[in-house]
Amino acid sequence: MNLFVFPYQSDNFYTSPDTAVFRKDSSENSVKYYVPDKIETLRAIPFAYIKIDKACKCIREEYAHLYYSTCGWGIHICTYDINEGNCLDNSVFLAPITPIKGNGPYQGFEFFDTAIQRASEYMSLRSGDLIVLELEDFEAFEIEQDSTIKFCYKDLNIEIIA
Repeated sequence: MNLFVFPYQSDNFYTSPDTAVFRKDSSENSVKYYVPDKIETLRAIPFAYIKIDKACKCIREEYAHLYYSTCGWGIHICTYDINEGNCLDNSVFLAPITPIKGNGPYQGFEFFDTAIQRASEYMSLRSGDLIVLELEDFEAFEIEQDSTIKFCYKDLNIEIIA
């Protein structure tokens, strides 16, 4: 599985491997996320996503709705210290995926259709890949060495340790 991430208000996208997705153990309700030493600034960015149902390449926008039927939302922790657009390991937190109801093109999902067209022009999409659209770019927060930041996402308490 790959993530095709479309940054907020950008015409570009970048890909990230599935190692970016946090895999929660069902017994966990809190997690400690250790920030790599070279990271000084983090962003917490909410996003909406769809899951690709079947492989595709060079899909026209009007047919894109045939390649997904589920959606979800989440948040990812990223940095621009390394390069513009990246996903650190275990830094993408996904809410459970939900089926989309209805037949034909899905109302309100036109941005995903455009994203599938753009991504599939350059790369093959496989079943299980995620198309991620950032919803907003929150303010960055500085990370000081030997500091801890805590926040809650759904029923998961996340502790960021620098």
